[in-house]
Amino acid sequence: MNKSPIVVKGYVTAVPRELDGRQARVAVVQDDVEYRVMPRGAGVDLDDEVSVPVEATGLLEEADGVFYLTVRGYKVLEDDSWLEE
Repeated sequence: MNKSPIVVKGYVTAVPRELDGRQARVAVVQDDVEYRVMPRGAGVDLDDEVSVPVEATGLLEEADGVFYLTVRGYKVLEDDSWLEE
């Protein structure tokens, strides 16, 4: 599978585990697109950041119309002014 680098700014939201075969527990939602966070590396730490705005960098892959993000790093955004960009 081809993975491409990406930066995603959005809110962390919970994902029901039974709906995801890859066991993603959270996703980052940007512009109504859900990027499911793979539960490894820095992505594991996002489990504790539900409802928090973040900027996540990592590798994106698509499988069956679902976007999966392997997070390499992230930072919590102090405000949501980026929504207006």
